[in-house]
Amino acid sequence: MSCPDCFRGHDHPGPTTGIETKMYGLDVYVSNPPESASGEINGLIIIISDAFGWATNNLRRLADSYAKRTGWTAAPAWSKPVMDRILNDYSIWGCFAKPWHFLQALYAFIPFTMRNHPPKRYPSMVHFFSELRSHQPSHMRIGAAGFCWGAYGVTRLARAEDLAPSGQPLLDVAYTAHPSEVEPAHFENVKIPYSLVIGDVDFALPKEQVELVAITLEQNQDLPSEVVVIPNAKHGFAVRGNPNDPIEKEMADQAEEQLIRWFKLYL
Repeated sequence: MSCPDCFRGHDHPGPTTGIETKMYGLDVYVSNPPESASGEINGLIIIISDAFGWATNNLRRLADSYAKRTGWTAAPAWSKPVMDRILNDYSIWGCFAKPWHFLQALYAFIPFTMRNHPPKRYPSMVHFFSELRSHQPSHMRIGAAGFCWGAYGVTRLARAEDLAPSGQPLLDVAYTAHPSEVEPAHFENVKIPYSLVIGDVDFALPKEQVELVAITLEQNQDLPSEVVVIPNAKHGFAVRGNPNDPIEKEMADQAEEQLIRWFKLYL
């Protein structure tokens, strides 16, 4: 993420139902589906978060919702940014501390982007998904959802250039929302069902480039793909929109419905 707009957004307070654990060397937030839905699980969903990271309440509540409606969902800690504290501290002290956290985030932003530039983090994603694939039954399908910063990893994995030891692709289904750190060329040779949702005023991927992405994906007529553009949706709307604004909430709900529909179709 490369713009002050990336720091903007709203926190989503409320309870979460998942647990923190370790998987293949990473801290992971795991949300399990209700027991009543256990017979309907067709696959696993892995979230590659935006730069605010795995610990934000916003992301965890999304993971809980996905698990409730689809199946087992996990959000690994691909990085450890300071930005998660900006969103997660709801105390009175937090109101005073947020400006301090924000200054910390600004101070840490350049080293953060250097440490967590998506191509640098990609090998850890390959390792995680390779281990995940290797420890699942051969019929188990794996989907990934990438938000903003996380879209690079999902899109590159969707090209199936990196394979598990079994020779299987690391992913079966891909979804991204308001992607950043990508350009139309990254979508060439995508080999698995791919769904994208973005706003028409998103600074990270301008409308002209979104149109090129759609054309690029459509070139493979045998590949299920979709590019959905939501009018007036700003960067981060799927994760950090204002839940008290009916219009922004509808945009976030639309993004979630798109993910649920896509994964139910292809996961």
